Amino acid sequence: MAVIKRANVAPPVLPKETVEVEALGGEVVVQGLLLSDRQDLEAYMVALARAGREAAEGGAAAQAPGMAKVMPRLLHLSVLDADGERIYTEQEWQIFGGAHHGQAMALFLVAWRLSGFKQADNAKN
Repeated sequence: MAVIKRANVAPPVLPKETVEVEALGGEVVVQGLLLSDRQDLEAYMVALARAGREAAEGGAAAQAPGMAKVMPRLLHLSVLDADGERIYTEQEWQIFGGAHHGQAMALFLVAWRLSGFKQADNAKN
């Protein structure tokens, strides 16, 4: 196999989808994570899981980290407006999700898939 030339390599692009969100009054762009954002989110999920295990070992009621904290972080990083700006902060996504859980979950699932987590989950099974 021959060594490639940079000129023949297409630049990488983040996967994106446009999603209608009734509660926001229109469409948003959901994009996959950058490498650094994905690694930060994975480290955050590991830390949450570790904290849950340590609490259970210490006799506290085991509380699964779940997606309660991961969801608003992923939405903050992935959901953009027409200008490519983030729609909400993590706290604002917490509020939005409380009021519009189904729509927040739908956005989360798109962001999760576009960020490559769905494929990683399937590969483990």
